[in-house]
Order: sequence, then C-alpha cells, then structure tokens
Amino acid sequence: MNSKDLYDAIGALDDDILEQSEFSKRKTGWLKWGAMAACLCLAAGAFFWARGNQVEVKEIESLEEVVTSYGGDLLAERLTSSDVRTTSVHLSYTKGGNASDPADWNALTIAGDYNGQDFTMDCIFDGQTDKKDTTKAYATTQYGDVEVNIYREKSDWGKHKSFSYRAQFTLNGITYNLSIYSDDMEDIYDYLDLVLGEQESGVDPSGATLTNVLGLGVCRIEMEEISPHQYEWHYYVNMDGEDVCVAEQFGYDGPKAWSRDLDGDGVPELICNNTYGDGVENVFVYRNNNGIIEEGSVRASYYKEKFGLPRHLEGGISGALIERYDAKQGVFTATDCYDDDPITVEFDDGLEPFEFFPFTHLP
Repeated sequence: MNSKDLYDAIGALDDDILEQSEFSKRKTGWLKWGAMAACLCLAAGAFFWARGNQVEVKEIESLEEVVTSYGGDLLAERLTSSDVRTTSVHLSYTKGGNASDPADWNALTIAGDYNGQDFTMDCIFDGQTDKKDTTKAYATTQYGDVEVNIYREKSDWGKHKSFSYRAQFTLNGITYNLSIYSDDMEDIYDYLDLVLGEQESGVDPSGATLTNVLGLGVCRIEMEEISPHQYEWHYYVNMDGEDVCVAEQFGYDGPKAWSRDLDGDGVPELICNNTYGDGVENVFVYRNNNGIIEEGSVRASYYKEKFGLPRHLEGGISGALIERYDAKQGVFTATDCYDDDPITVEFDDGLEPFEFFPFTHLP
C-alpha cells in the first residue's frame, strides 16, 4: 500500500462508525487532515524509510552546516544563494555513526523553493552511484562533462501541476536527484543552471556535445559562419572509428536541436529547427534507418490532409508556412502566414508526417 492508497482508505471510513459518539464527530475533520499530512510525510520520507533500521535521520538547522562539515565539492552549496529558500534539510547517516562525519553519510535531502517553485534535491553518498536508473529518460542533456538524465512522470499531487520532472546526474562520486512539479519541462533547466552553471549562449558552440544521438552515442557539434551572423551547425558522431556528419542545422541563434524518440522504437531521432537567410523557418528530422542516416521534412500533402491548409501548396508561396519544433510542449507547430489571418496548428504524430531521403553531407 502506498501513501495515496493509505489516504484513500482512511478517507473512506464509514461515517456511521465515526458518528458513534460526539467525540468521534469532533475527531472526523482532523482525522482526515491528519491522514493527508501523514501521506505527505510518507512521500517525503520514503527515500529514508526504505533503508529500514540501517540509518538514522537527523534534521539539520541550516544547509551551511552540512556544507561546512563536508569540506569538499558539494553542489548543495549552490542552494545557499540568496535566491533560494530552504524549508527543510535532513541528513541520513549510518546508524550508530557520527552525523558530523561525511564518511558515515548516506544521503542529504533538501526541500525548498526557488523563484517561487518548490524543489527537492537528494544527494546520495553511500555507493549508490553505480546503480543505473532502469526507467527510460524523457530527455538527456550535457553540462560540460556531466551527463544529465531527465525523467517525467504524471503528477498525483496538486491540481495545477501535471508532471513531476526529475534530473539525475553524478558528479565527484555523488548522485544527485533534483525534482520539481511543473507543466513546463524547461523549468527543470533553471535548477540545473543554478547547480551546474548556466550554459553559455551567444558564443561559438564548437566542441559542444549532445548524448545518444541517433542511437550512436555522443555527438560533437561544430559551427561554421556562412554569412554575417548566420551559422551552420554540423553534428558529428563516431561510426566505425571515423567522425561522420549525420545532421546539419541553419540559424542565427543556436544550435537548436533535440534528441527525441519520436516513433517509440528506442532509438532517438534528432530534431533541428532551421532559419535561413531569407527568414524561412522549417524543421528537419534525422533518423537512423538500420545504419543509414536519413533526413526528413514534413511532406506538403500532410497539412492539407490533416488540417485543410492548402494555401501554402499554391505556386511560389511555400515560404509562407513557418515550421518549428516546440521543445517545451513536445509538439511540432506550423503557421500559415499567407495573409493577415495566420493559422497555427500543432501535431505530434511520430514520424508519420515526414518524408525521408538519405542524408548527404556537403563539405
């Protein structure tokens, strides 16, 4: 039985039983609220309770106290900034050990809010770093040498937040789990920027990397300036011992590419938003088709068949359709700007809208 089941069971107590005495009547209200509070405590403390009698848990008055005791690189120190409000700090350590000795620490859990949004961060010290999360990551990103896996789950708590996002990564032998509730995945990046350092923008991104691109591992990005302030990004992976360009993307501000599994086959595609010199915007999707890299774009007939947008099929106005991938919502968008009444449509139909051809890199 989980905490939600417990609450449902208590909330379903027969009112006839509770009405057997006047005293019971007075208890009914606080019993149900107490059950809810207990459920919240169960959820918050599940990480520690799962360890049974092996550990003790101590509430720490200030995060600075833990940071000072650790004496090394601990990303929790980034949460001591003035913009972060810490509401609780709990330290789990070996039972019978010394709470002030980092050698006895198991985990540190910090709860608080940043920019008005609640968060929880677990710092795990006890050798759990080699245990991989078997859940498939919703997204993967890179901060320098640190690979971050982001997981998304439907939220059971709260009416206004649909998802819980958890970022997991390992640094200096410590595994970090950073969790928030939000309707926007981009919010988790605010916290990652806070604890791992904001990724630089507006600079040459040559040498930057993406992970697990097209199922071929780490991808290296190289930039080429093709006209004043307009750039082309080349995406390279190692295939049979050679660096091979598997995708290209154009734009003014980027790179703007995302690794997503669009068709659910376990091999992610690479989605690129392009902006050309004449202002035309479109989306390319690259896929690994049994070792052959293919480039795809939305076929023109798709918009007519599904949305009844035939205007951009007329001669000479194909550039009137603006295509983009919205990484926050996980959907593709297309705006028909042919006249003064633009129409925007959204779609998420896997690879069905795309027509693919073998990709040829032109040096």
